Amino acid sequence: MAYSDLFIGSGNKKIPTLLGLFVVIFIVFLFLNILNRSAIPSKASKSNIRRIEVTNLSPIQVTIYWQGQDKEMGWIVYGEKSDALVNIALDNRDVNEKKSPYLNHYVTLRNLKPGVHYYYAVISQNQKIVRPDGSFFEFTTPLVSSAKTKIDPATGKVLNANLSPLVNATVLLYVDEKTVPLSTLTKDSGEWLIPLNSFYDKSTLEEKSFSGEEKARIEIINEEAEMSSIVNKLKDLSLSAETIIIGKNYDFTQDADVLSASTGFKNNRNESEIRIIYPEENSLIPGRKPLIKGISLPNEEVFITINSNKTYSARIISDKNGNWNYLVPEDLDLGLHTITIKTKDNNGKEVTILRSFTIVANEGNEGKVLGTASGEPTIVISPTAIPPTSYSYPTLTPTAAPPVSGIASTWSIIGAISFLIIGGGILLVF
Repeated sequence: MAYSDLFIGSGNKKIPTLLGLFVVIFIVFLFLNILNRSAIPSKASKSNIRRIEVTNLSPIQVTIYWQGQDKEMGWIVYGEKSDALVNIALDNRDVNEKKSPYLNHYVTLRNLKPGVHYYYAVISQNQKIVRPDGSFFEFTTPLVSSAKTKIDPATGKVLNANLSPLVNATVLLYVDEKTVPLSTLTKDSGEWLIPLNSFYDKSTLEEKSFSGEEKARIEIINEEAEMSSIVNKLKDLSLSAETIIIGKNYDFTQDADVLSASTGFKNNRNESEIRIIYPEENSLIPGRKPLIKGISLPNEEVFITINSNKTYSARIISDKNGNWNYLVPEDLDLGLHTITIKTKDNNGKEVTILRSFTIVANEGNEGKVLGTASGEPTIVISPTAIPPTSYSYPTLTPTAAPPVSGIASTWSIIGAISFLIIGGGILLVF
């Protein structure tokens, strides 16, 4: 009886092992590539964010801040080539790849290479956010960091209107338009800190050195789009912490006349008025170390007494413009306190002024307090401002769980193992 070659197996030849392995590897690579592309939506959008900025630039990392139109989940995809954005970085506040919706997004890209140009896009609502012209955002890391600026860190504290700490608010620090800004997030206590050592030029990437006399502006933005701004010299941002109420603005570079006008206190030098600028009478202080400020005759002695469970006294000399201030050296107890100042007027007569205020929150050693809950005399008060709907694009250019880099994920690993098993089975069968 004749049997076919197919039946007796004489024509059944095995696929060479090397060829089989090549087929398996090719299938796995193709599968991973599909997974990687699925993490980057192909649909591009150009108008889903209000602003975007590169901050905290250094040779090995950078932080991208952007504000969306609404609270939504978002992350960054980036890479050294515009056609290979193979790295993923989540928001600093996202933990274990569990994404949360934010209005203000804060993503740190780590383990970068010095002197390398990077491209990136924002992923939000399953859309890829790019520049208006359709190109990717980009930045370049500097080659070196030598910490040329020797200024103590800028610090502060932010409270909500109900005096509770403002948590996870974005803090941005600007020196000028040519310098890459710095940034951080507020802690659970509402406190924040920004080192003032490394500043880079946006265009040349050269490290800049500041003396501390330069004017700086700080923006603090919460998740309800309320914003506060603080203007001061760089060196004065580090002298002691500022406790502020979100939604109020402060400018400490104004002279005494502007200060008194903006706080509602008339300062007519001709009438030689002597004032306590703040705290205001019967104000509520959301901190334990209030900063007392006032106006007297120029270069005149001012004697200050704070009546509390413990009495504090000091003798200070006003400056050439008549400005003086006194920072309480220790934490005050909760409750009512009274300030008494004594100084002389133009006629040499002693002038005594009393001022009462109340410590309402146990805020610890945060330093001088400038905000109150009852209409305190802040230096500049303006309506809450929301940043304009516009883009800020750098041409060149610390936390929770570290960002996810590359394309590794649970599903990709499972898929790869599955294809290896299938491929091995194919080899065994043939």
